[in-house]
Formats: sequence, structure tokens, C-alpha cells
Amino acid sequence: MDFDIRPYDLAAGAQGWLLIVGGLCLLGIGLAFVLSVARNGAAGVAVFANGLSSYASDILSVSPRRVFALTKLTLLEAVRRKALLVFVVFSILLMFAGWFLADANERPELQVSVHVTFLLTSIAWLILPAVMFLSCWALPEDIRIRSLHTVVTKPARRLEIVMGRMLGMGLVAMIVLLLMGVIGLVWINRQLPANSKDQLTCRVPLFGELYFFDIDGQPARQGINVGDVWMYRSHITGNSRARAVWLFSGIDESALIRESRTDAEGRTTELEGLKLECRFEAFRTIKGSEKSIRQGVQAQYTLSANPREEAFGMISQSEPLRALADALRDAQFRTAADKVRELAARIRTAPKELRIDDYRGLTFGLATAANVLTNMKDPRLEAIANLFGDSANAALPVAEELNRETNGEKADPPYTDLSDALETLATGLTENADDLHESLPRLEVPLPSFHISEYHEGADENLTFVPRTLRFAADYETLSRFLSELFEEWNTAGKLVEGTSLKASLIDDFSGEAKISPLNAEVLVAVLQEQLAAGSLKIADSKLTVADGRRWFTFFDDLIRREVLVAKDSEGWMIEKDLINDLTHDKMLRVEVACLNDQMYLGMARPDLFVRKPDRSFAVGYSKALLNIALMLLLIIVLGVTVSCVVKGPVALFFTLTFFIVGQFFHQFMMEKLSGQSEGMGTLESAVLIAQHRNPQVGMDVSVTTQKAVQIADKGLEGILWGFSNIVPDFSAFNRGAAFVENGFDVPFRESVLPAIAIFFGFLIPCILLSGALLKFRELEAK
Repeated sequence: MDFDIRPYDLAAGAQGWLLIVGGLCLLGIGLAFVLSVARNGAAGVAVFANGLSSYASDILSVSPRRVFALTKLTLLEAVRRKALLVFVVFSILLMFAGWFLADANERPELQVSVHVTFLLTSIAWLILPAVMFLSCWALPEDIRIRSLHTVVTKPARRLEIVMGRMLGMGLVAMIVLLLMGVIGLVWINRQLPANSKDQLTCRVPLFGELYFFDIDGQPARQGINVGDVWMYRSHITGNSRARAVWLFSGIDESALIRESRTDAEGRTTELEGLKLECRFEAFRTIKGSEKSIRQGVQAQYTLSANPREEAFGMISQSEPLRALADALRDAQFRTAADKVRELAARIRTAPKELRIDDYRGLTFGLATAANVLTNMKDPRLEAIANLFGDSANAALPVAEELNRETNGEKADPPYTDLSDALETLATGLTENADDLHESLPRLEVPLPSFHISEYHEGADENLTFVPRTLRFAADYETLSRFLSELFEEWNTAGKLVEGTSLKASLIDDFSGEAKISPLNAEVLVAVLQEQLAAGSLKIADSKLTVADGRRWFTFFDDLIRREVLVAKDSEGWMIEKDLINDLTHDKMLRVEVACLNDQMYLGMARPDLFVRKPDRSFAVGYSKALLNIALMLLLIIVLGVTVSCVVKGPVALFFTLTFFIVGQFFHQFMMEKLSGQSEGMGTLESAVLIAQHRNPQVGMDVSVTTQKAVQIADKGLEGILWGFSNIVPDFSAFNRGAAFVENGFDVPFRESVLPAIAIFFGFLIPCILLSGALLKFRELEAK
């Protein structure tokens, strides 16, 4: 199943509905006026006005009491016509279905999928023919046997008759659906094998946005295509800088789950953390070792908080700017300043060496950097953010002028202004290098590697539990930031110095409160003593400070890079970070995925990795899927009753069935055709090409006038197709809930249930008005 769906935009749907329904109402009223005048001459105006006012009066005078009385009558008629016998067929199916569905050797998740698919499909397709026949034949049959005449002679308006019919038949369908749903839920809990019942649950996924890094470490929209015709998944190269990056929003305490873990001594502890589930695709270029074949391709997650990548990554889209982008992303801001000066000099002396795409990339990259730095709302970054914004504003006119030049117009790109702005930016980078380095921290937490099985034989292989408290070996930058923050905090609290020397219990304090290993705590204290003796550190006012006035971050960064502060612990410098407080920003979590095996590839699409929030009961998702089925059945009833108000039963049945088939199987094709996603020529143009035995690249062998005429005709057919696609309901939207449950997921309300509700009510309102008008002005004497 393709889970790559987006939340339903209710506001946009409502706006489109108002336009379409309003247009159809005006068209219908106009057509009725023309027919009235054509039939009655000048008197037709008065006839039309009287009919319109009479119908408006019927709408405003609808009586709920009469509607419910007609609903009760419809319900009794449906029982007399044995509409509930479909429940007997369903019961027989359930009695014998277990003989063919149960398989103890089948994978548990497949057992669940097969049983749920059978159950929901049986419910939907057994009730569907019954409600279709009932809704399409009821009114025409009443007119034929003249039983409707006894109703219309009473003070019951025909609009109320229609509403009573729809509501009564809907109640019949809902009663049958509810009975089937309850019996089906009991059946599936009893029928599933014991080893599959724990899989009968509804996972709650939280999907993110996906982009890639290529083998050079540069951002890209897609990965590598390994030969698939339909490139649903992009692949990343193993043992390279290629990465797939997911950005998850909405990550807070509500996304965390609790799991029980048992250690080697049998002690059970409750851990709070995040659960990641993947469905990656492994692709091999070589057979690999026996262990690799048995275990699968090796992959690794890295949790990352990297504002420098967000700010400066887009600058690397242009090849001449990649060295500058790499320096900015690596926090080498003084080196980046030199690169900016080189770029400014190049633009001043030889601007034509850069292409128009380079200037566009520079404009976009500088604007992105300014936007990200501004949104961080750090006072120390305001000045440099303004400089990036000024440079982007200076680069934009250059790109615009070059675009005019490309179109053959006279242009005068302001290269000097751009060069001056870049010189000012370079100066700002040099002056604000330390502030940028401290304000833009990069924190990367690599998780233990795991294996991707080509066949996904076990569900547990795809799950990774990430504890909220992460203990990991810090890299140079992370260790520098950890120690600088620790020393600034402890200096303020007076925990470092005792009199004129370091505190005697400092080793125990580091290993206890700071959770530094005892061996590394000894190293840290020893280095501090050496730096005090060498004069690099000093004690003043009961505080430990850097003698030359440098910041603690710069001081520790220098020690670590000179390998003065080397860990004695075999695991390295182990530190702890909080998943929510340290690795998420504005509830956003960044997850990088790497393939570790050489000459192997990992394929992934946006839905292939998600955060698995606390599971819900199977009954919750099952109920939502039944709600979608209920809305589909009710819509069938509404359409059937509406059509049966003007035509006889067989015609109404054929019309409703056609609407259902087109909406179920071809609506998506129509939308793809209209949006341009479906490749191909127009209908008439394709017919001409087929008749002439020519391909689309060659084109039609006709005159220019004929070609334009064919294309205009195709545009007209597209207009008809557009109108038809907006009149025919998208019945496939009602199946999405069942597809989620069949695959073990909860049905998301906004993505699946809300569209079904909107489609039903979007057709219910105009169909009630239309059917009431059709029945009101119909001659009931005609059989």
C-alpha cells in the first residue's frame, strides 16, 4: 500500500464545492426558465416564478415529524422486502471462511491482513448490491403500483418524501452494517491463530518529509534510480556520504512510548522513548558474504540537530559555491569569509565565469541562510542575518538582469553592488565567527546499526527503540560544547574552585553529577591542573577562567583538536543528551539514514520511515473503516434515490452503477489526466496519430490549421472531463480507511475519514434539493 497521502484541505474543498454547486444551481435554474418559456410562451415567466417560490416554500416548511414518519414507513417496507437477508449470506460466509483463510505457517502480520481484508471486503460488497437495488427501485415501484399517491394526497411535501426515503434506507443499511461489524469483530478475534493475535492492533504513524544527500554530501531531492520504471523509491549508495534525511514535525512527549526492558540479571525497567519503524528496500550489486545474505544489508540511523545544514546547505546547489557552503557547514567561518572574498573578487573582475544558474543558486542560498538565522531569534545572529539578507537582495537583480539578457533584451547586471555586499558579508563573518560557532551547534547521535532484510520476514526487524536519555560517544564539537556549558554552569555555582585551587572532590563530582566516567574525570582534572600550571587558566574571584579571555568553548575546542584532552575510557567521552530537549527544535526531529555495506543500496520513499506513536486498539481503526464504508453506502442510497425520482428502476440502477464504477476505478485516472501527471496526447490527437501510424515525437501529418482545430477540440473534451470528474464522486476515497486497517495502521482522521465525510455531505445537500425538485415537478400518473 502507498501511504504517501497528505492531509485533506477542507477549506479548499469547501471553496471548490461552493463554486461548482453554485454554478450548477444557476445552470439548472436557467435551464428551467428557458424550458418554461419555450413551453408556455410569455406566461412561462409567471409559471416559472410560481414554481420557484412554491419549491422555496417547500424547503422552508420541511417538517421533521413528517420526515420521521416517512422514514419509519420506509424502514418497515425494507423489512417486508427482506432487505436484511443479506445478513444471512454474511453469516454463512463467516461460518466457512476459516477453512480457507487460516494457515498456522503463514507470517502473523499476513494472517491478520488476510482476515481483515476478507472481513471488510465482505461487509462492503455484500451490502452494496442490496442498497443499490433498494434505493433505485423503491420510488419507481411505488409510482408504478400507485402506493405513492396515498402519500402525496396527504399534507406531505415531495421533498419530505425524498428525505424520508433516504433516511429510512440509510437506517436499514446502518443496522445491517452495525450487525455485520459487531459479528465480524467477534469472528476475527476468535478466528485468528494464537501466534497472530498480538498483531491485531492499529499502529499510529507520524510521517515526515524526505530529502537526500548524494555521494558528495550535497543536498538532492531524489536519490539514485537502480532501474525501476516507476521510481517510487530512491536509493542511497552504501559506504559513502549519501544519506536519506527525514524531518519529523510534532515530536514531543505525546510521541513517546514506554517499553519494559529486562537486563541480564533479570531486572525489569520501564524506558521512555521513541519508536522508529521502517520499510526500506535492499538492493544488491554483488552477492555479498554469507552473513550479509542471512542478516540483510546493514543500515544506521543518526539523530541530528544541525542548524548549520538548514542555514547554509542550499548554497551548495551551485558547483562554484560548494567550497563556501562546506566551510559554512563545517563551522569554519573565517575560512568561509575568505571564500566569500574570493567570490566577490571573481564577480568584480570576471562575472561571466559564473552562469545564470550560479547567480540564482547564490540568491536562493543567501536568502535561505538569512531566513533561518532570523528565525532562530538569537540577538547575536541578528547582524549577520541582515548581512546575508542584504547580499541576497544584491544578488537578485543580477539574476533578473541575466534572465532578461537570455531572452534577448538589453541588460546591465549590477555586479559591483553584489561584489560590495559580499565583501561586507565576508567582514561580518570574520567578526562574528565565534558567535556563529556557539549559536549554531551541530549535535549528531549515531544509533546502533541494524539490518534490512530483503523480504521483511519479521516485523521486529524493522523496529528501533530510541530511549529518551541517549548516552553516546561525543565527537570533538559536541564534547567542546558539553564541557563549556558544564564549566560555565559550575563556575556560576562555585563548584570548580575551593580557595586558590581546584576543588578536591572535583573528580567525584564530574563522575557523579556530570556522569563522566571516572577515568575520563581523572584526565579532565589532570589537564586542568596542567593548564593552571602553564598559565592558560587562572583562578580569580573564586572562579576558574581562561587567562587570555577566550570563551570556554574556544578553549576546550583548542585542547581537543591538539589532542591534549584524550579519553582514557575505551568507549571514549560518553555524555548524555535528552531526545526531546536537546535533539528537537520547535518539535522537529532530524533523522539521517545511511547504508553501511559497500556496493549495496538502500531504497526508500517518504512513508518508508515513520515514528510509531502509542498503538491504538484494533477496534478503533476498525470502527473508522466501517464509518468510511457506511458513508459510501449512504452516498449510493442518495444517488439512487435522486436518479429514481426522474427515471424508472432499471435506468436508475444502471445510472447509479455507472457512477459507482467510474468513481471507484477511474476517478483517479481522470484527475491525473487533468493535472498533467498522466503522460500522453489529447484524445482526438491520439486517435489521429493511431490512424496515421505515427508516434507522438513525430506528430500529426496534418496542416497547421487542422492541428490547431484538433488541439482546441481536445481542450473542449478536457473541459467535459473536468466537469464529469467534479460530478462523479471519488468512491476510492472510501476505501482508504480499510486499506490502513488491513495493513495494521490506525485510520488517520484528517487524511482518510474527513475526505469521506466531506464527499458525502458535498453530494447529500445538492442531491436532496435536486431530487425534491425532480419529484415535485414530475407527473406521477405516468407509470
